[in-house]
Amino acid sequence: MSTEKLTTYTNDLLSFNKHFMSVVRTQKASDTVTNTKAVNLLHNIDIALTNQVNELEKFDNLIEDSRFEDFKNKTASIFGSIAGTINSLREDPISKILRDDYTALSMLASGYTMLYTAALAYDMEELASFSNESLTTIAQLITETSQVIPYVVAEELMEDSGKATDIAERALEQTQKAWSLENMLEEA
Repeated sequence: MSTEKLTTYTNDLLSFNKHFMSVVRTQKASDTVTNTKAVNLLHNIDIALTNQVNELEKFDNLIEDSRFEDFKNKTASIFGSIAGTINSLREDPISKILRDDYTALSMLASGYTMLYTAALAYDMEELASFSNESLTTIAQLITETSQVIPYVVAEELMEDSGKATDIAERALEQTQKAWSLENMLEEA
């Protein structure tokens, strides 16, 4: 069984992680990001991506330098466009930046799910373990992002910080219910 798919998935994730990490670092350095919750979130995303890039690069038997150079350039171009779009939003409100980061995190989650499955198929336990741990980290960051967004949006809309906090807490409570297992089972 050829490991071409496994190599493709690994290289895709490495390229995407590197581009997204660059975007997050630019966002962290932006003067527009002043909300404490957003600053902490971006810091957590940066740490996670840095760790994942470092760990992915250890699977050097799957990181192709020459055979897949054209493919990697094409992938980098696609993800670079996404990252460039996200990066161009630096002048947008923090809420839009976090919305796009949420989307990028979701893409990473699906990528790690694919890599985990492929690693299991090829009996590569170390890669499977790394992929599953990375997926868990990304899922936690998606949840954290969904919890920060109501505070950022309310802060952007309201001049009264007390009222903004009240609205954010109400929005957080209700939006998190949408993701609860009880709610999902109730709807089914």
